[in-house]
Amino acid sequence: MADSPATSAPGNITETPTAPVEDVGQVPTTPTLTDTVTPGETPTAEAPVVSTPAPSASVCAPLSSLSSLTGNLTTWLQTASITAANSGGFKEPGGTELAAFEGAFRTLLTEGPTAQVVQDLTGMGYGVSTFRNDSGGGWLVVREQGLLSRGGGTFIINLFPARNLWLEAPHADSDEGTLRQTATQLVTLGARALLITGSNRCAVTTASPCSGTTSVCGTKGLRISDAAHYGNNFFTAAHRALRDTYPDAIAASIHGMDAGDGPEAAVVSDGTSVLRPESLSNRLRDALNTHLVGTKKAFSCNSAEDSGQHRDLCGTSNVQGRIDNGAADACYTEAAAATDRFIHLEQSATLRGTGASSKAVLQALADTVPCTLAGSGLGCQAVAATDCP
Repeated sequence: MADSPATSAPGNITETPTAPVEDVGQVPTTPTLTDTVTPGETPTAEAPVVSTPAPSASVCAPLSSLSSLTGNLTTWLQTASITAANSGGFKEPGGTELAAFEGAFRTLLTEGPTAQVVQDLTGMGYGVSTFRNDSGGGWLVVREQGLLSRGGGTFIINLFPARNLWLEAPHADSDEGTLRQTATQLVTLGARALLITGSNRCAVTTASPCSGTTSVCGTKGLRISDAAHYGNNFFTAAHRALRDTYPDAIAASIHGMDAGDGPEAAVVSDGTSVLRPESLSNRLRDALNTHLVGTKKAFSCNSAEDSGQHRDLCGTSNVQGRIDNGAADACYTEAAAATDRFIHLEQSATLRGTGASSKAVLQALADTVPCTLAGSGLGCQAVAATDCP
């Protein structure tokens, strides 16, 4: 663990994403800690057959000491705390604190919510609670507590995952629709975890030193409140802990773009612009094009046949992608090669909506990342019980 976590910059994104156009506009009511959330609409997953073995005591035993939330997890996650643009709502943690958070989060992943790890996270302003989803399953929620937010983020861990996949929403509010989308993907696919930014990418005006550029915030350049393009934040610390714990897992960074009149419905990359016919990104592109409706297509930054169809939206300056792809310095240096452990997905507004195209993204991810774990997810047959007694 380094005291100065790595960082990066945007893939030269120069357009502000537009809002989703399919069935958006409903803003969920923020629940209190004791609220039971009314179920919202989510894609219907196949009902897996649940058989023995039951959840182990190591998974379930520590949970009884935690505060518990109940309701519809997909709907509730849409109320995650994210500080607004130009609010000043991002406070950069120090290197020692980031290293401590990374270690505590790793322990939470490997040992569960022990009294010590809960105490350690509490000391850094984070509470740990359980969430009982009304459709089943067990989850840990790690989120900021107290009156003053530092824009630190909200992190959800699936106790019974089906896929060796976790999801990231570094621009959950500015790339409109991606918060709802990743929350739905987390539950429906049975992913390991979801990381949600705690600050708008334009929350502060302090420039990021990392390579890359964007005009999304109205002026050219990156800002340190951009979780995808600056590494000194709890979001990246949680990513590092997940990568250390699950070295073979796939991290999917979910974004939005302004597709305009171009032919792109989506742009997929492995975090590099290296041409590799066998790349994970090409497989996801092919799966998307199998399920997409309409005339626009998905293109890959890693396919020679798609040259010129990705408009520099290849995520090569994404901090988390650079980390996963072994960049020498994730703040300043692009990765020279890909590990196929990171996927960067840019999407049109339609794909971030709630219609058939959005379901196509969900199905394409399910097709690309197989069911290799014991839990419940779309197209997976669970081999272990997916809830604690």
